[in-house]
Amino acid sequence: MPLIPLDLLQAGEHARIVDLDGEPNLVTRLREMGLREDAEVTMVQSGEPCIIAVDNHRLSLRGGDTTIIMVETL
Repeated sequence: MPLIPLDLLQAGEHARIVDLDGEPNLVTRLREMGLREDAEVTMVQSGEPCIIAVDNHRLSLRGGDTTIIMVETL
C-alpha cells in the first residue's frame, strides 16, 4: 500500500499512521495528541482546516501540520 500525506485523504476514509516527519517539537506535540505510528485515523472533514478522528477524539489540523503525517489507507 503506498504512503500518502494525511491531507490527501477524503472525508470518510480510514488510514493508519506510518510516519511523522518534521520539526521535532511539532512531532512531539502531534504524538501527545494521539497522532503516533500505528494509530488509526478517520478523515471527518478534508480541506483547510481538516478534522480527523483518532481514539474517540476529534482534532483540527491546518496546512503544514498534516503534510508531515504519512498514512496508508485501510
